[in-house]
Amino acid sequence: MLSLVKIAFFLIIVEWLSRYLRQRPNGPRWRDSDCATPPSLPSRDAFFNLDNVKDMLQTLAENRRIRSIYEQSHKYGWTHQWWPFGTRLIQTSDPKIVLFIHAIEPEKFGIAPQRENATGPLIGHGLITSDEPIWSFMRPLLKPIFTRTQISDRVAFDIHVSRFMDLLPVDGSTINLRPLLESLILYASSEFIFGESFDSQMPIGERDPNKSIDSRSFIDAFNYGMKEVGKRIIFGKLSFLIRDPLFWSSCRFVQDTTRAHIERVMRQIHTSGNQPTDTEGSRSKTTLLRELLEKTQDLDVLCSQLLNVFFAGRDAPAIALTSIFFILSRHPQVWAQIRQEVQGLQPENLFFEKLKSLRYVQHTISEVFRLYPPLANNSRICLQEAILPSGGGADGTSPIRVFPRDTISVSYYTLHRRADFFEDPEVFRPERWQTLRTTWEFLPFAGGPRHCPAQQLALFWIGYVVVRMALRFRELKNMDPVNDFVEEVKLNLQSRNGAIVALIV
Repeated sequence: MLSLVKIAFFLIIVEWLSRYLRQRPNGPRWRDSDCATPPSLPSRDAFFNLDNVKDMLQTLAENRRIRSIYEQSHKYGWTHQWWPFGTRLIQTSDPKIVLFIHAIEPEKFGIAPQRENATGPLIGHGLITSDEPIWSFMRPLLKPIFTRTQISDRVAFDIHVSRFMDLLPVDGSTINLRPLLESLILYASSEFIFGESFDSQMPIGERDPNKSIDSRSFIDAFNYGMKEVGKRIIFGKLSFLIRDPLFWSSCRFVQDTTRAHIERVMRQIHTSGNQPTDTEGSRSKTTLLRELLEKTQDLDVLCSQLLNVFFAGRDAPAIALTSIFFILSRHPQVWAQIRQEVQGLQPENLFFEKLKSLRYVQHTISEVFRLYPPLANNSRICLQEAILPSGGGADGTSPIRVFPRDTISVSYYTLHRRADFFEDPEVFRPERWQTLRTTWEFLPFAGGPRHCPAQQLALFWIGYVVVRMALRFRELKNMDPVNDFVEEVKLNLQSRNGAIVALIV
């Protein structure tokens, strides 16, 4: 263990010296330049900012990390910097910078230096973990699948929603919707991705023993892996200090199970002559695995892409739905307005375009995404020297020169609550979206070439569940003794308390 500490100390020193040589204000790259540094968080440790690192870990433990970034941005500027472990991190909620790193010069900013080491053992290298050349190879494989009409297959999703609805109490008793919503999305996403739904909502005695994936063991291993991935992202280059054999065995189980399932489906296709089968009936269905098999037979590529999409998509819609019902249970007048808009609709009417036409429902979803975006904070690592268009100097208007290995961290939570873009930004008011038009001030699914390819699928699932709930329940009462939103940050921002409600038919 002592040798590992020595290695870690050596890496920190090397990183600090590299930073000093690259970024000292009097260096040659700063001469004859209009660039300026952004304001810095004050620190008693000028080299490694260990006091600020301690504060960051404390705010995480106290479930207020995202809010603390919001408070720092109001105090030190929309763009400011600090130096955790000697590495420069620029925190911003400036839409000009967001546009620049996501869409103007996105090739100069990547995710691989931060994510590949942290997530690679669990999900491999793919769309959400890697940069060029892997990203440009994978994106064309996946994007068409999420833009086809099959992503809004109402019949397939309705099977899972109906099971979810059957589990809801109708006697007005208190229930936390979060676990059931997580199961619903897990059930639907696993079927879409793997071609088999994980029986997370089914009683144990009713689960299909013939399914090739041991869903409970797979989910337990995957959940543990995700938990440890969060730690590895925080530790960065020092993640090798985390000695956890269970993490590695969980990763191996997830990888081996996924590969075995892919091989089984490949054999099935070969035997059946490429005719899709459906264990729940004769209806043909689209799955991500079968679509990818039409483009590649590479087992490593298939395994990594399935796990990358599962990693990104299994939680976000459930988190968004939990936040929506958390908010709506505290705003009965909005729930009444939604019920009025959907009155007379039947489940068989709820196709993608119909849901999009329900303006008040869509405004409500947008307003919840504004206040509580699941992707509350997102980072890019500078790969090539670049000049950000603003954020420097005391007034934040000067350009900023950034160097390889600098981190630019975007707080969407703060950006969505800026009073210069949103009137009364702390107030939940869906009606604002009747006239509000946004560009880079509102990014619930990120932006640029790397925006979420499954955005429309997620919006369909979210809208469908909200409307089905509104058609059935007259009232949605808040039963949580804590009225305020308590944040919980793993990889996404979610309500720590879930959505504790009473449903009145």
